Amino acid sequence: MTQLKQLSKRRQGYWLMVAGFMMIGLVWGLFQLQSTTTIGVVEKVQVLQRQPITSSYQNHDQQITQRLQVRLVTGPKRGQRYQVRNRYMRSQAVTNRYFVGTPVVVQRASASTLILLGPQRSASLLVLLSVLLFVLVAVLRQSGLVIIISAVLNSLWFVAALLVMTHWQNQHMLLITSGAALLMTLGTGILVFGLSRQTKVALSATLISILLTLGISLVFLTLSHDQGLHYETLAYGVQPYKTVFIAETILGLLGAVMDETTDITASIEQLMQEKPDLKPRQLYQSGLQVGREIVGPLVNILFYLFLAELMPLIILYLRNGNTLQFTLSRTMTLGYTQTVISAIGIVMAVPITAILAEKWLQGESK
Repeated sequence: MTQLKQLSKRRQGYWLMVAGFMMIGLVWGLFQLQSTTTIGVVEKVQVLQRQPITSSYQNHDQQITQRLQVRLVTGPKRGQRYQVRNRYMRSQAVTNRYFVGTPVVVQRASASTLILLGPQRSASLLVLLSVLLFVLVAVLRQSGLVIIISAVLNSLWFVAALLVMTHWQNQHMLLITSGAALLMTLGTGILVFGLSRQTKVALSATLISILLTLGISLVFLTLSHDQGLHYETLAYGVQPYKTVFIAETILGLLGAVMDETTDITASIEQLMQEKPDLKPRQLYQSGLQVGREIVGPLVNILFYLFLAELMPLIILYLRNGNTLQFTLSRTMTLGYTQTVISAIGIVMAVPITAILAEKWLQGESK
């Protein structure tokens, strides 16, 4: 028993050491980032002008002009001071107000002129990221590393897909998105389960659920002639509207469905290890039971995220004199449709995963 405790302490110390090295690496990355970016600090703030503004919808705001004294803290001109003007709206919807001590990102336009690019937030984000990574590795250990590696790989696939899309002028967008989704699914399954039948179950269930859900949804959208959907309200008016919408839906489906298929697969595998004499029908019923417990929270999470992201835009529409009906039709229809499609995929994934796990995992146990 004493040896087991010592081994457990050694392993815990090992993972803490790994987490510590990751935090050190992120801090080093922060300093490297700062060394390549010209950063200054606001030393003095003086308000020069306040100008009231009223829109055609009787929304009242105020434009304020500041004179800032900025001292450079990085770059070859470190230590020099510059005078910079900043105009911001009191609502600060799309502009920023600066205070004494605020770190800012700047660009030198000439020997005596600075261009204010915005507040410097990378340090705070990297600190939070380092804390997250430390907690993942220190608490979840090997599983935490798998999560980090999976997130990094999926991000790389996503960025690569975006670069290819823009290079091809948004042509073959659905094909590229589908390929990226396949690679994300395969990579995550292998990292979580390894090269095993569990990966086969999770991958197959995810892809089948996405294809069926997407096919059913497209049939209904086609039959209804996309009535009530305003594709032109996509953020920044990115074209082609419907193709971008479907590509977004594929990625949303992937995130929702794969979470469920991996949970059900892992639960059935654990159950088989604890009770290897279970019959296939019992495994199927266990998979359904696990799925039923997951469906509700997953659908609610999707809906809450959708509402949280949409709230500022709805308030902006209403504050500009739009009716509630017009506001909801221009802000909620696309996101709500994607949420409903993802919910359909979550529900369909339960029996599909349970059936595949019953057939393939039971065969593996034999």
